This record gives sequence, C-alpha cells and structure tokens, in this order.
Amino acid sequence: MLNNIISILKEFDISGYKIIEKKVISEEMFFIKKQLDMNRNKEVHKFNIVVYVDFEENGEKFKGDSSIEVYTTMSDEEIRKAINDASYAAKFVKNKYYPLVSGIKEETITIPSKFNEENPIKWMIKLKDSLYKNDNKEDGSINSSEIFLNKVFTRIVNSEGVDVSYISNSSEIEFITNWKGEEEVELYNLLSFSDYNEAYIENKVEEALKVSEYKAKAKEEPSTGGYNVILKGENVKEMMTYYYTQANAKSVYNKIGKFKIGDKIQGENVKGDLLNITLTKELENSPVSSPYDEDGFKLLNVKIIEDGKLINYYGDVRNSYYLNVSPTGTLKNYIVEGGSKSIEEMNSEPCIIVEAFSDFQMNSLTGDFGGEIRLALYVEGDRITPMTGGSISGNIKNVQGEMYLSSEVEANGNFFGPRAMLLKNISVAGR
Repeated sequence: MLNNIISILKEFDISGYKIIEKKVISEEMFFIKKQLDMNRNKEVHKFNIVVYVDFEENGEKFKGDSSIEVYTTMSDEEIRKAINDASYAAKFVKNKYYPLVSGIKEETITIPSKFNEENPIKWMIKLKDSLYKNDNKEDGSINSSEIFLNKVFTRIVNSEGVDVSYISNSSEIEFITNWKGEEEVELYNLLSFSDYNEAYIENKVEEALKVSEYKAKAKEEPSTGGYNVILKGENVKEMMTYYYTQANAKSVYNKIGKFKIGDKIQGENVKGDLLNITLTKELENSPVSSPYDEDGFKLLNVKIIEDGKLINYYGDVRNSYYLNVSPTGTLKNYIVEGGSKSIEEMNSEPCIIVEAFSDFQMNSLTGDFGGEIRLALYVEGDRITPMTGGSISGNIKNVQGEMYLSSEVEANGNFFGPRAMLLKNISVAGR
C-alpha cells in the first residue's frame, strides 16, 4: 500500500512528502481483583502523510505543510481526495523555509527487548504474575488492573530518499490499589516500559500498596508555612521537564525557551547540586527509545547541561536550521545524574516527603510548579506523621540554586535519574 500512496502523491503539484507507516499489534487483559474479566487483541495499520508545498511571498521563502491519516480500508479515490485537500491546505501555511531530511534506504532495526522473543501471550501471563506477586496484604490489595503489550513496526519514508524502519515494544500496566481503614482508599497507578523486568513491577506494586496504607492512616492536613519538601519518582521527572523543554531548539526559536548556550542556568552562587543532563536515543526499558525521530533523522545522543551550564541545544532539522545549529533529532529519553545527598541525609532535618499528589504539574514555560497533596509524610526525627490535603507551589527559578538530588537513582519510563529531590523553603498551603 505504501508504494500505491507514493504513486498517488506524485500525481500532485507538491514540493515533497513524508509518510510514517505504523503497524501496532496489541494484546490486552483486564482484571477485577485477580480474576480475568476480559482479554482481546487488535491490529491497527495506518499511514500519517505530510504534504509540503514551497512558495514565495515578497521574496521570502515558505514551506507549507498539511497532514492526513490514511487507513488500509481506504480506496484509491478516498486517498486521492485526502491528499488533494491536504495539498490545497498546505498553500496557506506560512512556515519559514527549511530543508527536509535527506537519506537512503536503511535496514530495519529491532530495538532489544525480551518481548521480541516467544509468544506475546506468554509475556502477558508473566506480567500478570509479576503484578500480583506482592498482592498479599491483609487490608490492602489491587482492586483492578489493565495490562497492555504492543509490538510496533514504524517506517518513515520521504521525498528526499529517507526510507528507515524499526521494531519496538511498549507495555503499560494500569492498576488501582485500595486499603481498608476508617474509610476505604483507592489510588491509581501507571507503569510504562519496554522490556520485562520482574523486580521493577513487583517493587512498584509494593510501593503503591505502602502508599495506600499510609493514605488510609492520614488524617492531618499540614499547617500553612514554608517547609523543606522532598519530591519522589514521577514528580522528580516532572520537575526536570522544565530543563528538557527550555533546551529544545523549537522552544528557543519560538521564544518560549530562554536558555542561551553558555548560561549558568541555576544562577551564579549555587549551594545545592549542579545539574548534568544527557539526552539519549536509547534507554533501558524506555517505551520511547528509537533510532530515528519522526522526520527520519538518525538520532544523536547529546549532553545539554553540564555542571549547571547549558552546553547544547537539541532539536529537529527544521528548528535547528532556523537557529543555525547542528540538529540532533528530537530525543525523548533523558538522563539526570544523581546528586550529593542520600535520601536518608535529605530527611535528617524536619521535612515533608510528598508520596502522592492528586495532580502535580510543572509549567515548562514559566517554571511554576505545584499540586494538591494526596499523601505526604511529615518527618521530624524518628516521628513520621502521614498527612493529606493542602498543596505546594513554587517556581523552579527561585529554588534551583539550593536544590539537592539524591545519590540514589532509578529508571522511570523515558527518565533515568534521582529517586528524590530536596527543595528548600517551599510554600505549603494547608490548615
């Protein structure tokens, strides 16, 4: 079908095209408690087509574009009409001119994963067994779960000779933990990964059940004031998205990213840990590892921040061309080096350890962050008090000068970095 689409594209007066072919084969299982409620499999095969039209106005060059989705069920006439509409729409899009990625046909790359081996049903059973292995608590359990396993074939072809492809795997497990107390507590959990790691799944379930237990015991709301706050896991990753976004060539070109090469992004007199961040095309167990970006550009690993100083931008061919910097492709995995303090050292002084938010967010444009506390532990010496309610807020630009990263590191989807971070004098709104 791909060759047929290319033949139809050549009928039109366009400057170029890009086709992303995706074929996803999925296995899905749904459980109530430990009982299988439903299982199904499906296959989705589609093509994303981008049509480019170059034109000039008042001596300035532009590259218009428009994208469409094409499915295997569509007839030639339906495809032809969709491409015709896209080629017309592209003439009204005034993107500054940039070159498309050029290349040649390459061999298909298979990203390493145990999921490439044997029947996917075998792995679904293993995932289920790992998920429920630690579901053995008297007052707490996994109430329901959904397990997804996807094998994805991706091929990228364009009018400049690019023809690259790769095979990847991704898995997601969604599960609800509950704990019986004076009131029953339910917490939502999500795991995303690309390889089978029994210990990773079992440990995440154990942590989730422990958080549910603490939540069932939490009655107090923290008092309003300034506290040392420790963030963990997914929330550390969310905080680091500020630096990831600000160093992106697209953000810089659109004047959203304010970082300049050579800037000491944490300020001059940093008391805490200096940041070291590297972006990489492949990261163990990441569901977004890829040898190429969506334009078919062969990805290059790059260190963007070294000892608190921005040393490189990263980005796709288009926005790198606009900034006159070397493209790296759009990298989606990032590694943040661990810091100087252990988690035990971090909570040696009175602090609030936030175990779960209702919704924690970092505004990667402004640096504002905050969220409503679902569960926190107030630690003062040997005394640990579970708390719930209230919220934290701040701006990373005000706290990054005295920000400590844990020496302990962990993998978390497309992020590998500190398990925890300590922020000083954070505003907590409570009772």
